[in-house]
This record gives sequence, C-alpha cells and structure tokens, in this order.
Amino acid sequence: MNRRLSVTMLGAVAAILGASQAQAQSSITLYGVLDEFVGYQSATVGGKHTSLYSLGNNGEMTSRWGLRGYEDLGGGYRTTFDLESGFDPGTGKQQNQYRFFDRQAWVGIAAPYGEFRFGRQNTPMFAWSGSMDAFGSATYASGYNDFANWLARVDNDISYLSPKFGTTQVELHYSVGGQPGTLAGNAVYQAGVQTTLGPAYLAAAYLNAANATANNRVQEFMAGGNVDYGRGKIYFGYFRANDVISATTGNALSNPAGKYDPSVGPVGNVPGNWHSTYSLSADYRFSPFLSAGAGYAFVKDSSSLGNNARQMSAIVNCDLSKRTRVYGVVSHLSNSGTAQYKMTGASITSGSFVTPDGGQSETGVQVGIRHLF
Repeated sequence: MNRRLSVTMLGAVAAILGASQAQAQSSITLYGVLDEFVGYQSATVGGKHTSLYSLGNNGEMTSRWGLRGYEDLGGGYRTTFDLESGFDPGTGKQQNQYRFFDRQAWVGIAAPYGEFRFGRQNTPMFAWSGSMDAFGSATYASGYNDFANWLARVDNDISYLSPKFGTTQVELHYSVGGQPGTLAGNAVYQAGVQTTLGPAYLAAAYLNAANATANNRVQEFMAGGNVDYGRGKIYFGYFRANDVISATTGNALSNPAGKYDPSVGPVGNVPGNWHSTYSLSADYRFSPFLSAGAGYAFVKDSSSLGNNARQMSAIVNCDLSKRTRVYGVVSHLSNSGTAQYKMTGASITSGSFVTPDGGQSETGVQVGIRHLF
C-alpha cells in the first residue's frame, strides 16, 4: 500500500508540474521598419551654392529589425527583453559600426509594482519626442529634431518604469559609468513623467550626464505634448540644454542618434552656454488615411554669439495600409551668426544631407516610403 501510495503521489506531483509548465506563456516577436526616401537639399557650402539629390534612408523612422518578447513567470511576474539593430536598406550595412544591437539591448523583470530593465535603452526624451511634433521629430521638416539634439539612448542603463497611476507613468534611469572609485563618473541620470488628461497628452523629462571625472556635466530638459481637437492634433515642444552647439551642429554628448563611439565617454566637450528650442506644429486629418501638417521651430543661443536658427516646414502623410505610408515634406531652415544647423531625419547617413556654411540657410524636399513589419 505504501509503495502504491508513493507512486500515486509522485504521479500527482508530476501532473501538477506539467500543468504549471503548460500554463506558463512566452512570446517572441520579430518586428522592424524599412524607410527609404528621395531627397533634395540646397544650401551655400564652401562659399558656393550647392544642391544635393540623394536616395536616402531613415527619413521618418530609422530602418531596423528587432526581437522583443516575454516569459510569464506566474503571480504577475514576467521576464521581458528587446534586441534592436539599425541598418541601411540602401546598402545593407549596419547603421552603427561600433555595435550590432545599436538601438536597444536589454532584459527586464516586470511585476505588479513596475518594471526593471537592464542594458542599452532608449531615453524618455527620445521615446516621447515624437508625440510633441507633427513631424514625429524626424524627416527634414522637424526643426524640433534638427535643433534640440537630445540624447537618444544610453549604455549600461538601469531603469524603473512605474505602473500607471490612472493615466500617469513615471520613469527613473541610472546609467553605470564604470569608473573605478566613483559612481558618478560617466554616469547618466534620468527622470521622466508622462500623462494623458482627456484629449491632452503631456510629458516632461530631465537628463544629467557626467564626464569620467564628474567635473563636467551636460544637463537636458524636455517638456511638451499634444492636444487632439477631433480632426487632428496641435503639438508643442520645448528643449533646453547646456551642451556646446552654439557655433556648430556638434553636441557635447558624444552619443547622438545612438552612434556611440566607445573610445569616448558620454560627455566629450566643455560645457557651453544654454540653448533653448521651441516648437509649435499641427496636423489635420482629411480622412483616416490622409493627413497634412505644418510647423515652426526656433532655437535661442544664450551666448554673445547669437547663433540662433529657425525653421518652417510642411508635411503630407498618406497611409496606403496600416503598415505602409508614403510621406512628403518641404522645409526651409535659416541660420543666424555662425550657426550651422542642418536638416537631418530619424538618423540618416552621410551623403543624404549637406551642412551649410555658418549663418547660411537651407532648403529641403523629401518624398519617402515607410513600411512596418
């Protein structure tokens, strides 16, 4: 009897474990973006009028492929991850020569009280900027993207994403600098909050990045959002930073657009004067598949150089399906003083843009196609 009872009990335990494993759920999703465009830019370069016609990539979104997934651990817990790599569909090359998963590479634990993530991650500023601009903070047309130069993503990042309190969510980030004897050297600190109030979306984020000895810090602050008025949205964005971009388009952060050079740290230049970017734009939906928008952006240089700039733009989006969009933009950027701001895009590669001489203007036209998979 005892032997039979033992066998019966072992069978029951095995059945319970088997049922538990069968109930555990996991998911892996392959996703990506393909974005190609035909572009035209015109500016004064080297003292003479220069035009550029190009077949480029990453106009509205950076072309990429990725794997994201989760495993249900039970009790409201699950493991999460995301691996994302940018590439150039025009040539098939990697977007970033320094790394394979240049855009995201993190693993996390999600729980009822929030989610912790560890690895290379997008900053809240990058993730939320598209909701503050009718141009999605991309294409030639986005003055908000061309002027602001927020840090897009950070290495060795530990983040906490809170559960939603109603419609509000908080993010906290600390990037480990990896410097012996200090927790502050090369560290990046971030905090952000986003919320929805009826037809309005609002967000704000702060970033503080130190150099290796923590005696030089770049600070960035972003705030903005949009209001849905029924047939479209009105967008507004503000960005303020003390990095050195007064005379050139260079950024004190050596990690713009995720193209991080591992030979240098997060802060590469001496802090300069503050600059502030203001953006106002709006769009109108003619139908669920066709919309048009326009906007104005301005950057104010607080130094005596007065290297300000402004940009006026328009965009048309035509959604051929839920996954495929054709877009077109036209834009004009005007530099003051010796400023050399230029029209970029989501993360376009060299050969798809020109950099005007100091204080010179630039005109751009872009027609592209974007497909999601």
